[in-house]
Amino acid sequence: MSPTPADLVNALELGGRAASIERDLALAQLPRLTDAGALEGTRVRGELRFGMFEGRATVDTRVSGTVVLTCQRCLKPCQVRVLEVAPLIVVATDEDVVPAGFDPILGDAERLPVIEVMEEQLLLGLPLVAAHPPGTDCQREAGPQPGPDEVSDQQRPFANLRELLDKRER
Repeated sequence: MSPTPADLVNALELGGRAASIERDLALAQLPRLTDAGALEGTRVRGELRFGMFEGRATVDTRVSGTVVLTCQRCLKPCQVRVLEVAPLIVVATDEDVVPAGFDPILGDAERLPVIEVMEEQLLLGLPLVAAHPPGTDCQREAGPQPGPDEVSDQQRPFANLRELLDKRER
């Protein structure tokens, strides 16, 4: 999905005025988040504060909200709180030098896609594995996990492999 003209901003102009943009975003506006497994009920808020550093546009981002993902323990929807804050500097190419204290964002400073910047930061804030928090029904359903000394009925298909190999060699 390509950005609409309303989503493209001139970061240089906004940086010169120290302007900021705030957006409430729904899942329908975030196709990459949907591809990452987000479900209906996802609501996020993005804030971009523009500035200038050594003649280049900077963007202080803050993306927060609730993303609904599939719990990897019980496979039911779970809400994950996300808060991602990052100071970005707009660079035209991968070879551009990035000053200390900034993360690069590749793009055209005169046509910066606001929602894509917010979505990128949101994706960076997602957990590697979504799961309900400790103490919820999800973990009680799974039951306590046995320790190494408590495993007695566990099948061990290769337990006697050494014995079989020794017999075969004789």
